[in-house]
Amino acid sequence: MKFINQKNNINCDNVIQCIFELNNLDITVYKTLKETGEARADELAKKLSKDRSNVYRSLQRLICCRLCIKEKRNIQNGGYYHIYKCINTTKIKKDLEEQIDSWHKKMKNTLREIE
Repeated sequence: MKFINQKNNINCDNVIQCIFELNNLDITVYKTLKETGEARADELAKKLSKDRSNVYRSLQRLICCRLCIKEKRNIQNGGYYHIYKCINTTKIKKDLEEQIDSWHKKMKNTLREIE
C-alpha cells in the first residue's frame, strides 16, 4: 500500500492507487477505458500515445485488482481478440470500502500491540 501525504488534498485517484498499488499509467488507462466503455489494448495505446505493451501491463494490473474485465471476441473468419471493460463503479466502491475497513482494523490491532 502506498503512502498518501495527508497535507495534500486526497482524491479518488489517490485512494485507488494506494489501495490497489497502481501507478499513474494504470489510472490513466482505467479512466480512458471508463470513458470509452470498452476497447482493445491496441486502441487504448493509440488513444493514449503509449506503447501497447505498457498499456497491456496496466490492463493486466487492473484485471488483477478487479477494476476491469477481459472478454474474448471471435473474428468471423477465424481467430479472436480481447476487449476490456471497466467493472461497475458501485462494485468498485464496495471493494474499496472493504479494503479500507480491513486496513483500518489491522492498524488498530497493531497499535494495541504497542501497549
